[in-house]
Amino acid sequence: MLRIAESIVFAAIAVAGIVAAIVPAVVAAGLSKDDIVNSSDPAGAAVEWIVSHLMLFVWIFALGFIVLGVMIAIHSFVEGGSTQIFVDGERKANKGSDLRAFSIDRWLAGGASSWWRIFWIYNLAWSVGLIFVLVPLILTIIGMLAISETTGRVVIGCAGVAVAVLVLIPVGIVTSIWCTKAITICVARSLPARESLSAGWRAIKGDLGRHLAVAVILFVISMAINSFVSAFSIPMNINLHQTPTVALMFAPARVMIGIAQGIVGAAIGSCLLACFVSMTEER
Repeated sequence: MLRIAESIVFAAIAVAGIVAAIVPAVVAAGLSKDDIVNSSDPAGAAVEWIVSHLMLFVWIFALGFIVLGVMIAIHSFVEGGSTQIFVDGERKANKGSDLRAFSIDRWLAGGASSWWRIFWIYNLAWSVGLIFVLVPLILTIIGMLAISETTGRVVIGCAGVAVAVLVLIPVGIVTSIWCTKAITICVARSLPARESLSAGWRAIKGDLGRHLAVAVILFVISMAINSFVSAFSIPMNINLHQTPTVALMFAPARVMIGIAQGIVGAAIGSCLLACFVSMTEER
């Protein structure tokens, strides 16, 4: 339930950022469709507008950076509190008791004590992971600059983006597993971010089979459940542009399906974290 509340807070932050800053700023910039369509040089008009409103794009980028940082901080707090509860439960079980250890005070204390370290775990780990994604993108840019033909540039650009996406998928999975393991070690052993990442990587390499098996099993379960839930929305997506009234009628059902998928994601995330805590705390 706390993870679902986190998702609601994320949605509210995103909507507030768009409505309160981005949309008014773009509207105030004065760009309209006619400015480009009616221009003798549409591409030049677009470039000229972008250059003349460079500070607007700087503001949008800065705002997005701040919003993303706030979201990561909130998620770090939630992860820290949840991990603390799982660690307490495992330690109770190791002493012969049950796993029940939740209290809102303990959850808040765990989040408050570890969120800053977890915040940097996410930043450091994803900075390393995205380097592998930037390599094909940089090579793509170099290749596009080296070729003067438009067709060749388009082919290289599309191929480079496709390769970057293919690289991003395994990198994202590995980075997510690495972050989760590092977070469990960070909370359980009260280590700084860098030491937690190093210890987490060593732990994964030393017990790769179990960590990978748990992640793959939960990923497959998540995909299966989400596919089953999404199947109910397929009839609602047929010819919606031709029958807007029907789309409006199905809107509540589509919202409920989105909520159900959010619940599945929250449950899978909690389960993965609990499994990694169990492996970290096993005797």
